[in-house]
Amino acid sequence: MARSRFSVLSRVRPSRLARVRPHGRLAQVLSASLVLVLAAAGAAMYLPLPFVDTYLDKKITAMIASELTCAADAAVTPTITLKGGRLLPQLMRQRLSEIQLSVPGMAIGGVKNATFTANLRGVSRSAPGVTRADDLKASISIGFADLPVPPNLPRPSFGRSVDGSLTVKVVPGANQAKNVRATLFLTVTTDGKKAIVRPQKLRVFGRMLPATKFAAMTGGDRSQTLPSLPAGLKYTSITPKKDGLHVALNGTVTTPLSALPTEVGGRTVSYVAENGLLGISTSIKVPPIIDVPLTIFTTPRLDGGTLTLEPRAVRVLGSDRPPDDSIASLVLSQVDRQALTRRLPALPTGVRYRSVSVDNGITVAVGGVTVRPFSALPATSNGRAVTYGAQDGFLTATTKGTPSNGSPTPVVLAGHPRIVGNTLDLAPRTIQMFDTVFPAADVMAQIGAPATKYPLEKLPGSLSYAGVSVAPGGLQITVRGKGVTLSKGLMGGTGCASGPAGNA
Repeated sequence: MARSRFSVLSRVRPSRLARVRPHGRLAQVLSASLVLVLAAAGAAMYLPLPFVDTYLDKKITAMIASELTCAADAAVTPTITLKGGRLLPQLMRQRLSEIQLSVPGMAIGGVKNATFTANLRGVSRSAPGVTRADDLKASISIGFADLPVPPNLPRPSFGRSVDGSLTVKVVPGANQAKNVRATLFLTVTTDGKKAIVRPQKLRVFGRMLPATKFAAMTGGDRSQTLPSLPAGLKYTSITPKKDGLHVALNGTVTTPLSALPTEVGGRTVSYVAENGLLGISTSIKVPPIIDVPLTIFTTPRLDGGTLTLEPRAVRVLGSDRPPDDSIASLVLSQVDRQALTRRLPALPTGVRYRSVSVDNGITVAVGGVTVRPFSALPATSNGRAVTYGAQDGFLTATTKGTPSNGSPTPVVLAGHPRIVGNTLDLAPRTIQMFDTVFPAADVMAQIGAPATKYPLEKLPGSLSYAGVSVAPGGLQITVRGKGVTLSKGLMGGTGCASGPAGNA
């Protein structure tokens, strides 16, 4: 991303500084002007001095302007100022004290409207055809609006922050965010019938942030209806653990007497609850008596998922008789014990029947914890694969990339450009998104670090890059030099023929 945004800066080539560097046509201009002026110096001495200075200023600046941009570049109008007092004494000493120049609207690399400014001090002719400046300070200014943008990419918005750093606001494409990993931390609760999932925190780019900042991304609270339970049972808690969601449920299921089977062992029966016992009333043949009415009192017993009614007494012939009584034993011998046993409905793994009692019916207590594995949870969310886990009591949902139904998220990159040797480094220091500032290194580690270092052409020994700064309207690269030898081709331009290379 950074290369595409700033690649122009790598094309602000100091070869143009070879054309922006003080070699070239300035040498011709200054050498020619010095020869011209010195040849006419004697005659000029007899003219009024104001007229001489005005004439020399116009003549020299016109020659420098012509050589700087060439006649074909009429659209480029340099501003040249000769400083240091009267020109005639400077020319008599064969040394111009100071030249200030500014050339707006220059085409440098991929930039069409760069501005070049320079200040040269102590300009003299050190040998035939060779011009030298004791000191040179130059800069190239490139406006934010003139920075080119690669094809098929949205144009970023460049700016300068209050601390002087370069800011680049851009909306990354989905492809750039395909490796961005985000982990959402959620609490899971239940109201007895539904699971309620509530986002709490989001970990992204190494930072833990409140989920309230990402409501648009996380979708806020959501609920899901849990499998229905028999009346009397309810879900009591849902706890995320390493092996899945631990769902706890408990309660009691009561089967009223009226709902019990009306036929047991081929006999019509009715029921009565008495002293915690379940009475089964019917009639049975007891020789020599036919169809003796009786009630068998039983105690319910659980054996895993099996309910058994254990006889405790038989009410017959007007009295309650224990099971070992001869008459009670005769009655019970005619009862199919299998008819007093039934299999209860299967329960989820981890949930069991805990106890059974009689009170206006048969009441069975149920409780336990069943585990719903993460593999049973939705495999995708908004078009992205989801990996589930648990941490510190939270359900974690980790995704990569951006939601398929999400809107692009603008980001702001910020950093201080710098030049190290002959390399321009535009690495951002921070990246801001979601109203949060992240260290750029943490973000780049996931989106892939783009190239941020751009080679600049090596300068001759007398020149060096002094730095790059962010001005209110754009970037500014500065060059410094002492004892600079000027060669041909200072500014170049579309209308200039290439001259011989100057001294390096």
